[in-house]
Amino acid sequence: MPKPVHDMVDKMLADKSFYPNKSKKDRESTAWAIANSKYKKIKKKSYWIIDGKLIKTALDVKIHQAKSADKFGNFRLADSIDNSIRLAYYDDEDEDEDENWHAQSGEYWIDDYGTAHYADSDVGDVGHEDLAEQEIIGRLGFDPWEVHGGGHPEYHVVNKYTADHILDQAVMDPHMQGYHNYLMAHGLSKEDYDLDSYLRYIRHQNAPDENAEEYNKETESLINGLKDPRNHCIFNFGWIRVVKRGNVVDLELEKLNQKTLKNISKAIGEITSYEENPDRLRFNIEVFKPKHVSLNDITLEDIENGNVQSKYLEGLREMLPPQVAEEYYKNFFGTVGHPYYRGRVGD
Repeated sequence: MPKPVHDMVDKMLADKSFYPNKSKKDRESTAWAIANSKYKKIKKKSYWIIDGKLIKTALDVKIHQAKSADKFGNFRLADSIDNSIRLAYYDDEDEDEDENWHAQSGEYWIDDYGTAHYADSDVGDVGHEDLAEQEIIGRLGFDPWEVHGGGHPEYHVVNKYTADHILDQAVMDPHMQGYHNYLMAHGLSKEDYDLDSYLRYIRHQNAPDENAEEYNKETESLINGLKDPRNHCIFNFGWIRVVKRGNVVDLELEKLNQKTLKNISKAIGEITSYEENPDRLRFNIEVFKPKHVSLNDITLEDIENGNVQSKYLEGLREMLPPQVAEEYYKNFFGTVGHPYYRGRVGD
């Protein structure tokens, strides 16, 4: 099995609130089933069905929209879409390169496993915030099937709005009596329901016997994360926000370390089309911790061979004492620290 599947299984089995009443064998079977299902789901590329046609990339969608506008006589819209395509997907003037090369545009999340998830609300109906909300709500334990008592309409994404809608539809049903009791125990009636209290309720249902204080802090952190879901995923889950316009890729991430570099390299195949040459991509990287540093015009080679770390370190040295930067980079380069600082500590 792929490593992400093993990692998910290990994480679920380590959580004492994960089906505590089941036998060891049943817990393992359930964990493997869930992990396999999630892995298969996240490995699928985003696509749309438009007029019975399979549309796989942002460029395909734009071309389809332009052709449809032209077909129905909306020539102004067709010209506008065509101009936007030309801006994002420009032809290279270098005749020595592949004449058919073009760069795909789009927005994505790269999760903590290095898997890219399409998140361009300008093209589809799911953006960065939607996927971030879905991840937080999922980690809180929100299950649409349980809320609906065994069945619910299919939703493309379970974000905060969708979860609110699902709860509104089912909250007065008999199977929600446990939640009603929880509200009454806190001095509320079932008419006082809201999504936050329901999320606390389901977390309360799965609370472990030990480390209750830490568990409750995590619950509140996740619920508060719904106020700013994009930053919560960046700073708490290690996700990387991606905005790709042609061959220029903007990245926002918390820390630049071995794991994030590995995840970026792993996701390149998901955020580029088969016709693109990844070596011609140029990255602008915003790193927020330990200090906010912007790195521009970074190549894929810089990322894969670690040269971007040296450039980042140069930026850090202007903001941090050498000893602090040295200690920070021991985590990346080992106990010897980065060679850039040899002989400079204490300067």
